[in-house]
Amino acid sequence: MRNSACVTTSIVIILAGLLFNGCGGLPVGAAPIDIAGLVIYNNTPDPLYDIKLKVEKTGTVVTCNFIPSGRNFSTEFPLKRYQGNSVNVSWQQDGLNRSTDDIYADIPEDLGPNRPVFVAVIIQQSGDVVVRLTE
Repeated sequence: MRNSACVTTSIVIILAGLLFNGCGGLPVGAAPIDIAGLVIYNNTPDPLYDIKLKVEKTGTVVTCNFIPSGRNFSTEFPLKRYQGNSVNVSWQQDGLNRSTDDIYADIPEDLGPNRPVFVAVIIQQSGDVVVRLTE
């Protein structure tokens, strides 16, 4: 399965710094949020290649080489505390290089207390990327 090429043993170590280190954009007094994993969704009609998520603050990078149309890549890891850092996302599609500026995760108001969440990165047909925390 080609999508399995996205996972390496170092991804857990690299991902630990993705959204979880440094000063964050969480409201003062907000309950801590623990992250249990990452899912990258390809909501486009074409495959994505050379997907890269980079945390500008820490320089941490996570890469995946291929996600088919309508599919996703996911991984779980030991719980990490969310700190609100922004990410940049880049990928190749139809021979074109695409990228985003700094994106911050949408944090739903109805997250259950003391329940770990996943970071969902959704690449849409329009080229927009949404990052959201989901249960």
